Amino acid sequence: MIKHYLKSTLRFLKHNKLYTGINALGLSVSLAVSFLILLFVINEYSFNHCHRHRKQVYRIINYYKEFNTTMAGTPYPLAVTLKEEYPQIEKAVHTRYLMGFRLKLGEEFINISQAMASRSGIFDIFTLPFLGSTLYEDPLKDMNSLVLSKKLADQFFPDENPVGKEMEGWINDSVQVFVVTGVFENLPRNSTLRVSCLVNSRWILAPLNKAFGITDMDVNWGFDFWNTYIRVANNTDVEALGEQFEEFEKKYISEDPHNHYSLQNLGDVYLKSTDIANTGIQGDLKNIRLFSLVAFLIVLIAAINYIILSIAVSTGRAKEIGIRKTVGGNIRRIQNQLLSEAVILALMVLPVSVLLMWLAVPSAERLFQTSLKIIPANVWRYILFYVFVTLLIGMASGTYTSAYLSRLKVLDVMKQRISFGRKRAFFRSVLIVVQLVIFCSFVSSTLVIRSQYLYALGKDPGHYNKHILQLDLGRNFESYQVFLDGIRSVPEVIKASGSMDGLPMNGWMIDMQPHFQDKEKKVKMEGFAFDYGLLETMGITLLEGRDFSREFGGDLDHSVILNETAVRELGIENPVGQTLGEKTIIGVVKDFNLHSIHTEIPPLDLQLTDKYLHHILVRYRPGALPEVVSKLKAEWEKTGTDRPFRFSTIEDLFIDAYASEKNLSTILSIAVIFAMVIAALGLFGLTLFVARSRTHEIGIKKVFGSTEDAIVFSFLQSNLVLVVVSAVLSIPVTVWFMTRWLNNFSYRISISWWVFPVSLAVAAIIVLVTVYIQSRRASRINPVDALRYE
Repeated sequence: MIKHYLKSTLRFLKHNKLYTGINALGLSVSLAVSFLILLFVINEYSFNHCHRHRKQVYRIINYYKEFNTTMAGTPYPLAVTLKEEYPQIEKAVHTRYLMGFRLKLGEEFINISQAMASRSGIFDIFTLPFLGSTLYEDPLKDMNSLVLSKKLADQFFPDENPVGKEMEGWINDSVQVFVVTGVFENLPRNSTLRVSCLVNSRWILAPLNKAFGITDMDVNWGFDFWNTYIRVANNTDVEALGEQFEEFEKKYISEDPHNHYSLQNLGDVYLKSTDIANTGIQGDLKNIRLFSLVAFLIVLIAAINYIILSIAVSTGRAKEIGIRKTVGGNIRRIQNQLLSEAVILALMVLPVSVLLMWLAVPSAERLFQTSLKIIPANVWRYILFYVFVTLLIGMASGTYTSAYLSRLKVLDVMKQRISFGRKRAFFRSVLIVVQLVIFCSFVSSTLVIRSQYLYALGKDPGHYNKHILQLDLGRNFESYQVFLDGIRSVPEVIKASGSMDGLPMNGWMIDMQPHFQDKEKKVKMEGFAFDYGLLETMGITLLEGRDFSREFGGDLDHSVILNETAVRELGIENPVGQTLGEKTIIGVVKDFNLHSIHTEIPPLDLQLTDKYLHHILVRYRPGALPEVVSKLKAEWEKTGTDRPFRFSTIEDLFIDAYASEKNLSTILSIAVIFAMVIAALGLFGLTLFVARSRTHEIGIKKVFGSTEDAIVFSFLQSNLVLVVVSAVLSIPVTVWFMTRWLNNFSYRISISWWVFPVSLAVAAIIVLVTVYIQSRRASRINPVDALRYE
């Protein structure tokens, strides 16, 4: 039976080449697009599936009640204490990345990214399989223990077994000798844990003790610098465990703790950490849903094409169905035959779709801003979903045609009493309208997103947004003042100053300050720390008071500047000279965007610092960028540092801040093109089949004096009505989706009325040009040929 279905399908597709070609092209393009998006979606959803115990592994997250903020940081002693306190916790470990860790290769030290300090329990929580044996049963027990990833082991010890060998490392500003105690397999890219090597967690204590002037960081509950992970026993009531944390906090922190611990499953860390600060690598569930919707709509357009073209050729198929029924074919077999045609056609284009997807991967990676690699552990998922989507589009496309044609009555078919008139034309029009609504919504949404993107780039941030360079010094840059003095000596440099963070800021420093009028009320403040002269360098307007100055010796420790929002939120009248905490308010600046326009301008306190200055902001003369970069690099090399010279322009930084909006606009623009091509193919084929079915009608009209233009106009008129209806229906769809999207911005545009006429115009041009080509050809038919057999 299957062989019979296959032979009949191939015969039908061969005899209807245009029908086959249009459907095959539309299906292959739509499937390729959906496969690309599926590759992205599957990879995003598969994060942390590489860890065998992921369902039992939880990250401790920390809610700060006073700040109404959740962060991933927890105290050093939390891991050990939790394991001692709760028997259902089988394993617990803390982790923290090392800054500035280097290993010696040959005669030079190589910077090691993603070096981590932890304990051996990490190997029982995460799946980090060892390659071969380890030197000790507890590979991170000793201070000089070092565990390498396979990638690092191959880099430093090619074709050798590094276990037991010594390596020199630069850590905590000194050279130390480490012993390689093990090598673990490289983690796949769909793991939120990214680690290239591991050292004992105690290495991180000394620099933090020194930075904060304490000696008990290992038992101190007041510093939340570590990520804590636990593995619970099977069948543990995790909800009940979380409820017990309140008593735990009272016991170990205080009777009235200012923070609260809770559990987050490892499987949720990547996609459900949007509201958690300092969470590390994370995805965006909203983007996944949006891209999935785009893929679905493009596939839907292709499926509608199949149905429309099937309806268009249904007159000829009716006779075929009648003959099949005459020779004994039942409804079920005929339905299966017609359905198999759609499924087989979809399966035939599957290899072509995969090839198109593979060719488009490099471009798609730039659009999605991620690597779209085939992850070996996901191969069965790719195959399963690709085949499922292919079968689904085949089944969906063929269901209507098979159900409708299989129920035709034999006598009506043979006596030519089948009417494919109004009902069929109405249903076909509905399908075309659905296609065009999708297309118009894509066009208008793209215009709205593009407008918001341009608005974000053009909005005045309250500081200079041109002719500014931001230099990345990294942490603990010892030659800061020497380098800054060298920068200021460059003739093309107007002003330069250092800051803890660059602009726009990605992170934040939070503090709570009491309201000046209502002492029971507290205001959440953000902090921005920098060196002398930054306000002038960045063009931040001082409204009253003064800037930080060396002429006032106490500014470093005893002065603060507020922005307008802080003065308003704190309820301060005549702020200059008043006290905020232990500091005196010396000035007020005009509000400026510390972050991107996704967030509102916060109450802000600006502080002077001579520590942790990781960036230098440089204002240079317009048109002098090449000379400035060259001279600054020369000054950088004079410091003798082995760090790379890294810089960005302020324009590039703002473009990066809105990169997701730009990419979304580009992705939707490409979706518009694909939707246009697929829909145009369908309309082209439909117009051709309709023109053929109306050959006699056109011949009669020409005999009675109709001109070619009149015949073409009759085709265009009916399709133009569909375009107008579709454009009108797309308006509420676009408004609903775009309003929700724009709500992600604190500062946003209103949806302009002009985007809808533009989408109407674009759709009208595409449809009318497509229909015109075929209708003009049909209008030129010779009436004698059209009526020859009448």
